[in-house]
Amino acid sequence: MEPVPDPASPPPRGEADEEPSQGPASQRSAINADSIADVSRARWTTRALGTIVISAALVATPLLTGAAVAVPARAHAAKQATDSETTPLSVTLTSMAPAEIPRKGVITLTGVVANSSAEDWTDINVAPFVSSAPITTRDELAEAAATAASVAVGERLTDSGTYAAVGDLAPGAQAPFTIRVPVTSLPNSTDPGVYWIGVHALGANVDGRDLVADGRARTFIPLVPRAVARTRSVPVSVVLPMRERARRAADGSLNGPARWVSLTRPEGRLSRVVDFGASAGAAPVSWLVDPAVLDALDDFSRGNPGLSFGSKRAKGAEKQDDGQPSSSASPSTTPSTKSGSPSEEERSRAATVLETFLGTARSHDLLTLGYADPDVVSLARRRPSLLKRADTLAAKRMAVRSLTGAPVVAPPSGYFDPDLLPEVPKDTLMVLSDRGKLETQALSLLPSGQDLVLSDARASAGGPAPTTPLDPLALRQRVLSDAALEATKGSEPPRPIVVNVPYGWDPGAYWRQADFFGGLQRPWVRLAPVPRGATSAYDGTMAYGPAQLKQEIRGDNVDATRTLVRTSDVLGHLLANENDVTERLTGAALQASAYSARPTLGLAAEQVQALDATVRTQLDKVQVTGTDFVTLSGGSGTLTVTLVNGLDQPITIGLRARTDSPAVKVRTPEPVSMQAGQRTTLRLRVASGIGVHEVKLYPVTAQGEEAGTPLTFSLRTSQVGRLIWYIIIAGGTLLAVMIVRRIVLRIRNHRWRPDGTE
Repeated sequence: MEPVPDPASPPPRGEADEEPSQGPASQRSAINADSIADVSRARWTTRALGTIVISAALVATPLLTGAAVAVPARAHAAKQATDSETTPLSVTLTSMAPAEIPRKGVITLTGVVANSSAEDWTDINVAPFVSSAPITTRDELAEAAATAASVAVGERLTDSGTYAAVGDLAPGAQAPFTIRVPVTSLPNSTDPGVYWIGVHALGANVDGRDLVADGRARTFIPLVPRAVARTRSVPVSVVLPMRERARRAADGSLNGPARWVSLTRPEGRLSRVVDFGASAGAAPVSWLVDPAVLDALDDFSRGNPGLSFGSKRAKGAEKQDDGQPSSSASPSTTPSTKSGSPSEEERSRAATVLETFLGTARSHDLLTLGYADPDVVSLARRRPSLLKRADTLAAKRMAVRSLTGAPVVAPPSGYFDPDLLPEVPKDTLMVLSDRGKLETQALSLLPSGQDLVLSDARASAGGPAPTTPLDPLALRQRVLSDAALEATKGSEPPRPIVVNVPYGWDPGAYWRQADFFGGLQRPWVRLAPVPRGATSAYDGTMAYGPAQLKQEIRGDNVDATRTLVRTSDVLGHLLANENDVTERLTGAALQASAYSARPTLGLAAEQVQALDATVRTQLDKVQVTGTDFVTLSGGSGTLTVTLVNGLDQPITIGLRARTDSPAVKVRTPEPVSMQAGQRTTLRLRVASGIGVHEVKLYPVTAQGEEAGTPLTFSLRTSQVGRLIWYIIIAGGTLLAVMIVRRIVLRIRNHRWRPDGTE
C-alpha cells in the first residue's frame, strides 16, 4: 500500500532544496514544479525567495517514505543540503543498463547506499529522478557537468514500484539497492540529446524525516534516434595509463615496498587498472606504458632485490665454479632476503598483475613513454641527451618482453613547449590536451614533423558531482553523452573523441559492475585505437606559459639524474661480465626527472644521489696501491704499483697518470683483465725532470673513464746519482788514458824487450 502524504510535511521535491540553477536553459527547464515548490521552505534556509503557496497537489503526490505519517522537516537537514554538498547518506551508482534511453522496456539502476554520518538513519528509500528536457550541445553538457551537487536538475519519479526500500543503516553501514524504471514512467520527450538521470536516498533520524534528499547520485543518459545511429558513428579512443612512481632505494631495490604491496593487491590500483583494461576483450584500447613500471613489477615478483653487478664470471664463460650456468644479465636474478621483502603471496600478486598486463597488451595498441616517464619538456630544455637515453632504454625494455609500442610524449598536464619540438624525434606521437577547444582537429601534423593527437578534455573530465567524476560508470556515461551530441549535431563529420584517462587513475571498487566497455558498444560509437597518420597540418597554437614553466622538473633533479647516468656508464664499462647494470642505474636515475617526482622534488633527487653514493662506494673497491714517495736517482726509472679488484665481479681496468708538470712522463700499460678479488703488480717506466712532483695514478675503464680509488704519490728526481756516474766515467776515462800512456812509453823505451836482443 502506498504511503499517504502528510499535509503538514513539505511538498515533494526534486534533487535539492536550493534555488534554481543559473545554468543553460536545458538545465533550468529540468527544474520541475516540485523542486520550485520545495524552495518555499525558506523558514529552514537563509534565502528569502518569496511566498509560494503549497497547492492541493501536495496531497496527490505520494510521499516516498515507509511510514504513513511524517513529522515536520528538520531545519538542520535543510541547512545541510543548502550550505554544503555533503549529505549524511552517500549514494553510489554501480551500474546502469542500458546505457542509453531505450525505445521500450526498463532502465535498471543498481548501487549502494552508505551511512556516512555519526547517527542512525532508518526507513531509507531510494527513488529515481530524470530530467524532462534534453541537453543538446556539448557546451551545455560541459556546463551541466560542472553543476554543483546541491542544484536540482530533474524530477523525482513517483510511479508505484519505481523506488526501493533500503531499511535502516547504522553509522558506517551500507546496503545495496536495485531500481527498475520503465521507459513509460520517464517524463522526458522523444527529442534527441542528453538527459539527467540519478537517484535520491531519503531517510529518517532522531529528528524525523522530510523530503530533502539525504543522499544523491546522478549521471547522464543519451537518447539517439535510430536513423542517426544507423548512419553516423563517432570514433572513440580510450587511453589507459600504465604509469606509477618506481623510485629506487640506496641499495637499488624498489623504494617503499609497502606501497607496491598495496598497488598489487586484488583491490590495489594497478591491479584494478590492468584488470579493467583486460575487460575490454577484443574491443580496441590503447595502453600508455612506462616500461619502468613493468620492471618494477618484475622485480617485486622476484622479492624486490637490491642492485646486482652480475655474474662472477667473465663474458663468454660457460659454467660457474659450481658447475651451474652463468647468471643472466638481469641483476635481479637472486631474490632478496633483506628485512621487509615481500612474502610469497605478495610476490605472486605482483607477477599476476604483470602477466595480466602482458596478456592484454600484446593484443592492443601500445604507446611507449620514455623510461621512468620523464618530464620531456624539462629534459629537452636542460639535457636533451638524457631524453634520448630514456627513449632508447624504454624501447629496449619493451623489446625484452616482446612488446612493440609507438614512442609517445604525453605530459599529464596536456601541455608542451612548442619551441622544444625539434628535440623530439619525428616518429614520436604527441598526445596533448585540446583544453576544451572543440574547433581544433583531433589529429594533425605538426610543423616539426610529429603527429599530434589532442585528447578530448571535456569527455575525459568525467561525470557530474556528487559522483566521483572518473568513476567508470560516470566516465562511461559522459563519453557516451559527448559522442551522442557529436553524432546528432548535424551534417558535419563527427569529431573523434580521445579519452586520455589521467595519471594515477583508480577504477574503484565497482568497476566490474559498471561494464565500461560493454556500455560503450552503441551503434553510434566506434571504439578505435589512438588515431595516427595525420594528413592535414595543425592550424592551432600550443600554449605554454609561466604556469606550465613553473611545474617543470628543476635543474637540481636533472643534475642528479645526469650524475647517476654517468656513474652507470663507468660501472658498465668497467665490468667484464654479463650484466645490465647500466640500464638499471640509468632507469633509476631518470626517476629524479620523472613527472611523478613533482610532489617531492627534493626527496626524489636525494634518493638518486644516495644510490649514486652506494655505487661509487663499490667502485672505490677498485684501487691502485703503492708507495706514497718515490725517488728517482736519475731522470728515469721504474715504478712498481699494484692494481686491486675488490669487487666480486671480473673487470677490465687500465691506468692513467695525472701530474703537475709536463716534464713528468709515466708510461702506462694497456688495460688488463682481472678476476674477482685479484691483485696485479705492474712495473711502470717513469721519466722526470729535476725536482719534486705530485703524481696520481687513476684506474680507468677501457673507454678511458676514471673508476676507483687512485694512488697519489710524490716523485723526486735527484742529480746525485748522475754526478756519481759522471765521476765514475771520468775516473775510468782517466785510468784508461794512463794505461794507454804507460803502454806507449814502454814501447818507445823498448822496456818490454829482453837485454841484448834486437
